[in-house]
Amino acid sequence: MNEKEAKRIKEREKERARRRKRRRRIVLLEKIIVAAVFVVILAGAGILLYNLLPGIKLEKQLEEANAYMEAESYDEAIASCEEALKIDSSSVQAYRAMAGVYLTKEDVSSAEQVLYQGWETTKDEGLLQYYCTVLLNEAVADINDQDCTYETVSKCIAVLEMDPHNADALERLDVCYAKMFLEEGSQENPLCHTQTGNCSFTSYQNMVLQMIADYNLSPTEELKTEILKFAIPGNEMIWIDLEHLKEYQELLSRISQVGESDEITQLMNCMAKASDMQDFFGEAFAIFESGEYEPIKEFMNGERYLSIRDEFMDGTMEYWTGETYIPVSREKMKFIKEDGSWKFAFANYEECNNASNVINVWSAKQEDAGVQRVCISYEPAAADGEYYPHTTYEFIYLYSNVDMGRENYVPQMNYRFETRVATPEGTTTQLVGDWGGEHEWTTEF
Repeated sequence: MNEKEAKRIKEREKERARRRKRRRRIVLLEKIIVAAVFVVILAGAGILLYNLLPGIKLEKQLEEANAYMEAESYDEAIASCEEALKIDSSSVQAYRAMAGVYLTKEDVSSAEQVLYQGWETTKDEGLLQYYCTVLLNEAVADINDQDCTYETVSKCIAVLEMDPHNADALERLDVCYAKMFLEEGSQENPLCHTQTGNCSFTSYQNMVLQMIADYNLSPTEELKTEILKFAIPGNEMIWIDLEHLKEYQELLSRISQVGESDEITQLMNCMAKASDMQDFFGEAFAIFESGEYEPIKEFMNGERYLSIRDEFMDGTMEYWTGETYIPVSREKMKFIKEDGSWKFAFANYEECNNASNVINVWSAKQEDAGVQRVCISYEPAAADGEYYPHTTYEFIYLYSNVDMGRENYVPQMNYRFETRVATPEGTTTQLVGDWGGEHEWTTEF
């Protein structure tokens, strides 16, 4: 091989070496580029995955809610809290945030619902205390506004359901009772219709039954004391619609199973007597309402009616109070505490607002030749609710002279039936002597 050929071979080898080196650089650059792209892809995916983590998403929703709150965009803030709870239904922070938004909007009811739902879901004691605080703050607001209602009481009861020994709830219950039932000028009477026609017996009954239910689940002396107190919604006198009498008796019976109270026992005995008298006089009401008055003779001379009359005259009547004309109505009655004991009296015609039938038992000592008269009267309800014209039917069984004819008067027992009609101009009377007898006579004046 000559020198020239050797040189060409050497040049070719150098060229091949240069090409190999260039190819290695290109391959290395491609690897670096691929690696760099892969690193970028991994970084982007990491950021994406980071943002998709539940905790991060929850935090972002809560930050949005806070921003909306600061901007006073309350509906959007609530929506952000709802989204947060979709991410994590057990987020205490989300429940607290949403309740805070509702309270800022003065939607206390929704705040209470959110807090209670949050406590039920998470059993977080902080949410429970927050819930109780909101309820009691509402009760305090009602009290300060002189607006205690059954809803106010229910808030205190709801707190006691969660915390049976909560002193603040018990204290507010005491204040509610005083303001609703004892304070002068209080319009609350759960047992009787007011002049506006309202009656809150069902609300009162449900309130007491809820207290009893809570006591049965978690008995405490404090709650027992409150139940016994709320059992008698009044102080010296309580009006009650007779349609609620038996229901109230049943309620007191339920209360007596919670704890003993001499006052409640005495009131229950008084009510039992009142209920018995109402049932007894039901027969007389039926007679009067029929318009056929003849059967009243047998009723008013019956052993029990005479016994009632005599007990009033002798001052031995138990529980029932009255003097000369003792009313019996089917609309309402009152319980009166006298010297620490309960007595009752039925409403008279005026106290029934002229809208109910009233019977009057006569208990005055009035004798004819040593024979005590037997008297009963009846006042039907006014047709249009107005007092006038006012009719009274009066029935008397007495010993008196009966005109046998030709001015021949013979003393004997007989009935007298008197009908009086009062108007603003005066009273007219129709008197039937020896009513239903052989020598019946009629006069008007």
